[in-house]
This record gives sequence, C-alpha cells and structure tokens, in this order.
Amino acid sequence: MPLPMVHLCAAREYAHDIPALRSCPEFYLGSISPDAIHMRKGTGKEDKRITHLYSDGEQWKHNVLDFLKQNKTKSNYSFLLGYGIHILTDIFWNKTLYNGFKLKYEKDSNPIQDIREAYYNDTDQLDFELYKKLEWRQEVWELLEEAKPFDVDGILTSDEINAWNKRTLHWYDSGASHHRNPVKYITIEEILEFIQAARKDIKNILSSNGL
Repeated sequence: MPLPMVHLCAAREYAHDIPALRSCPEFYLGSISPDAIHMRKGTGKEDKRITHLYSDGEQWKHNVLDFLKQNKTKSNYSFLLGYGIHILTDIFWNKTLYNGFKLKYEKDSNPIQDIREAYYNDTDQLDFELYKKLEWRQEVWELLEEAKPFDVDGILTSDEINAWNKRTLHWYDSGASHHRNPVKYITIEEILEFIQAARKDIKNILSSNGL
C-alpha cells in the first residue's frame, strides 16, 4: 500500500478542480484515515482488511462504491469521500506500481533485503521526497491540523483517526527516512505518473457511478 504523501497527492489531484473540496480539512483527513488502524493496539492484517473494506478481485472496488453511496447524504461526506479515495488509490496501486515493484524485486539476482523491507525502504524514502518537493504540502498540513476527526461506524474511532493524523503530521519531522539503502525498485517519476493516472481512474469510476 502507498504511504501518506501518495494518498494526499491522490486526494489533492482529485480535488484539483473542486475548490470547496480542495480546501476541506476533513477531505484530506479522510484520505489518510483507513490506515489509522495502526493506532489500535494488537491489530493485525484482518483488522486492516476491515478498515480497507477489502474483498477479493473486483468486489473490493464495489465495496468502496457501496460505502460511498450509502454515506452520500451524510454531513461528513467530504471526509468519507476522502476515505473511499484512499482505498481506490490502494486498489490502483496494487495493480500497477506494486506489481511492477514485485517484478523488479523478483528479477534482482542479489537483493540486499527481503521484499517487505525493500518495499518500505523505497516507498518511505520517496514519500519524504514528495513531502519536500510539493509546493502545496504546507497548505495541506495546515488543513490537517484543523481537521475534525469522525468515527467510521463499526470500523474506526475518531480517537484512532486523530492519533493517526498527529502521527502523520510529525512523521516527516526528522527530514529524512530512517531507511538508508539505495532506492532500487520504484522511482519518483513512476509515483508522479501513478498519481495522475489514479486521478483519472478515480474520477471516471466515481462519476460513472453517480458519485
């Protein structure tokens, strides 16, 4: 799954031509919130599947669409829309960049890390690069600082989401990833291309479903 800066990029691009959404604190908070499960003690993979509305195959995407349709009239829909966009971004990431990463890793005759460590080595360093280079980052950080957290009924509590927001806001304070091995399997250019492609795909799927 992509890290917070990729999710915030995807949300920002989706809202590019929607001024009210582009300046909505809760929309950005929603776009990082499915990963707030990491703030729950004793959590495991099954819990993450629940927060990400996971099912095998195409049903995963339909779960997100059903979630958004069921919540469309709620007053905090901007937050929930961000939540859904996070999961759609994960779906497209798995099909594209993550599959490409796995192929490159499997072809590496002499990897210096196991596949999980190699993945986070690359993605965390590139997430720091996005944090440093994107001109709108400070604006979004200010919006996240004022965002109101909500419960996602039966899935996450507002306290968990608030804790994840604070963790995200300070994750990049060190100025550099703690991972130090060379980035080998994903490039910043691939991530930026992915964000543009995800924007188009997400807009298409939501608009075609009346969302």
